[in-house]
Formats: sequence, C-alpha cells, structure tokens
Amino acid sequence: MKKLMMAMAVPALLAGCSDHKGTQKNDTNGFAGLFWQQSTNVISIRTFDDKPVKGAQILIGDALNSPFAGNFLTTDDNGQVEIPAAWNTGLPVTVQAPGFLRSTYMNQEPGALTIKLRAQATKTQYEVKGVTSGLPIQNKDGYVDFGLVMPAFSKMDLLAFDINNVISPQFDRISAMGQDIDIPANISVPDQSEKYGLFTINLDKPTYRIYYGNSGVNRVFAARGRFPFKSTVDALRGGAEFYELINSFTINGGAVRDIEVKSGSTRLDMPTREMNFTEKKDVGAPGFRSDETFIAVGVANQSGYLIPTDVKSIQNGKKMGLNTLPGSDPMVLGVLKKTADLKSGGDRMSATLLPFAAGTTPQMLPLIPDPTLQAGELLMPKFNTIDGVSPIATYSVLSKEEEVVQGSAKVKILNPQWEVYSPNWAERVKLPQWPNDSAIAGKKRWEVNFVGSQTTSQAALGPAMIEAATHVTHSSVSF
Repeated sequence: MKKLMMAMAVPALLAGCSDHKGTQKNDTNGFAGLFWQQSTNVISIRTFDDKPVKGAQILIGDALNSPFAGNFLTTDDNGQVEIPAAWNTGLPVTVQAPGFLRSTYMNQEPGALTIKLRAQATKTQYEVKGVTSGLPIQNKDGYVDFGLVMPAFSKMDLLAFDINNVISPQFDRISAMGQDIDIPANISVPDQSEKYGLFTINLDKPTYRIYYGNSGVNRVFAARGRFPFKSTVDALRGGAEFYELINSFTINGGAVRDIEVKSGSTRLDMPTREMNFTEKKDVGAPGFRSDETFIAVGVANQSGYLIPTDVKSIQNGKKMGLNTLPGSDPMVLGVLKKTADLKSGGDRMSATLLPFAAGTTPQMLPLIPDPTLQAGELLMPKFNTIDGVSPIATYSVLSKEEEVVQGSAKVKILNPQWEVYSPNWAERVKLPQWPNDSAIAGKKRWEVNFVGSQTTSQAALGPAMIEAATHVTHSSVSF
C-alpha cells in the first residue's frame, strides 16, 4: 500500500531534471546575478526587486590584492563603488553581502557592471497548506483521483531543479485496512473508496503541505491527476518500478495561485478545474542508449512560469501524445536519465526545453560523468556537443547539507553557499580566495550544469543566459 501511494507522485517525479537523493534544496527565487552596461566607471549591486545593497563586498581577482592592490571594495549607500583603474584585464568578480548568496562571475572584462543578488535561504521554513477541490471523484470507478501541489517553475529552474519541490520529502500517514500508508505531504487525496478484489479500500488525506526557504510572494500550482487503481496495485505488487508505470498516470488540468508567505504557516486552498489540458500533441523520442530512459513532459507557459501538463516515457524512436493547455504557448521538456539512476535516485540528467510543435523530437546533450575534486579545483567532465547546439555557459553551485524543521520532522536540505558562472563550457573551476574566509563545515556538494543553446552562440551571464538556454546536461559530486 505504501508503494501504491508513493506511485501517485510519479508524474511530477519524472518531470524533474535531477534527484538529490532525499536531500532538498531551498527555493531561493532563481539564479543570482545580472550584468548589463550602465555608466562607464561604476559597479552597482542591487537586489532582485531593484533595491541598492549597501555594504556589499566585491573582490576583483583571485585573492586579496591579487592581481592588483585595492581589489577588495565595499558599496556605498547607493549600492555602488567606482571601478579601480588598475583593473585592465578579464578577471573573476565575486560579490557577497549579508543575507545574500555569494556569487562569482568568471572572466569579466573591465567596465561598468550591475549585479543583482539573490537572497540566501535561511533555516526557517515557511509552510503553505490547504486542501484541493474539484477532483472528479466517483467511488469504485476504478480510478484514484489526487491533487499534486507544487511551486510553479521558471525557466531558470531547468538548471537548478529541486525534485523535492514536486515530491515532498515529508510524509503524512493515514490508515487503510489496518495498515499505515505514508503519502507525500504535498499530495491531496480527498475521501474516496475503491475496490480491490473482495475488499473496499478507503483513502482520505485531503490536506497538502509544501515549504519555502524564504518569505515573499510565490506562485503555486495544483495539478488534477488520476491513475487506474487495480492495475497499478498489481504492477507494484509484481515488482514494477514507479517510472515504468507513468504512462498509466494522467494530469488533466489544474490551477495556479499567487500567495505572499509571511508567517510560519499560511493557508491556501487550491482549486483544480480552472485549466483543462485538453489539446494533444505528439512528441517523438530521440535515439538513446539501451541503459537510458527518455521522459517527455508537456509544459504550459503561464506568464513566465512553467507548469507540467502531462508526462510520458517514450521508447527509442517512438512517438506519443501529450496533453497540453490550449492557447498557452506550449513547450516540451525532454529529460534523459540512466535507468539505473531512476532506481537509485542519482541526479545525473540531460534536459532540453523547446517550443512544442506537433511531432517535436528533442535532441539531447549526452549524459556526462561526475566532476572530480583535485588540489582545490573542480575538474569538469569532457564531452562533445550535438549538431545545432552551441556551448554558452557553465553554471556551478556549491551547497552544504543542513538540517531544518518542517512540520514535526527534521529534514536535511542542500543550502546553496557559492555559485559560479563561467563563459562557454569550463574545463575547471577554482574559487577565488575570499578574504578571511572560513571553510564550509560538514557535508557539501558541487553541482555542474553545462548550458547550450540552439538559438544563439553566445549570451551574457545571468538571466540573459537562461533565456537563451535550450539544453543542459548536469552532474554532481558530494564530499
């Protein structure tokens, strides 16, 4: 029974780009940093809502006073500082401010910069909970109807996807036929009964709950889904893996809401019938290895946020229809993973996000080995691109594992500490020596993302890079 209820999470689970092996990253509203030209002699540091960051520290180069004296700067009340005259070549620029994530941009040429920082996630966890409504429940009709509640995604999330935002690492326990059943906390199963053989099984877990690592306005998506009860139970009892059953699951519609998270717990009841995913489009699978699995996800673009409309596993070279939202500027997310990683929870993946035309067949960057650590450097895996996809950037992030409280449970999360943007596909990354810095204690993880585009051969680092991105291949190393 526990495996059955976990199976409800399959559509969202396989829509993800990576799985962090039971460890959750805090949601922190996208990537840090945006560079563009303004005046000729000022570096300006601002928040994502365009407020100046007073007292931000800026290191130009690899270490204090290297390669020139006076390379460690502090912004004024306007979040600005004059550019040193001694800066005359391409160097890394690193920025840190209290409450914000430290960011490094490699190989920056001298000139005016505006850098927008993202907030550092805290250990405080902000809970959003409620019920879902509008599910087409009919007792003993052979189907289990469920609501799946998650944060809506931006295109940036393609690079820093957190599987625990769609499949909660927390569980709520219910009882059925004398057995305890653990259901992911962000799934809502309103009261319903289904027959299995001679038995009638009652399922009733109407309340969902999700968590954010920062306060503020967030967009929430509730999906309306269902799966056939008896055949799914039989398959799971026969040893089938969840990913092998996803073609039996459907997402038929949903709704979105914006909510401002202010306190420890906020109530948000979610409808599920405001959108109906009634238009079907065919998507083809590319050629891939026999030890790999290809997943296609229909995606609707809702004012810059992306929501899943369907998910299917497609065999090598075959086609299958995906539900889409009419009039939504549909897109298709292709995800390639090692089949063994689907079983073990490995986070290696390749993904592409493209406009969805009938018959779209995504072409995928290859899956890559994990990076390695050697003498303080992160050594990147080497691989070749595919025809039509240009290397535009490498995004790397160093996180530490922390323990936070969500509801009544303690949960381990990955909390980003330092992120690095590099032009093109980097061969290695070495962090600058931040003045008077102390080593990050405890278990850590380096994640690397090689970003490619089939629409441009170059893009500015930061959000402009994300807008240009169509492909990414990802791996990581923990230490």
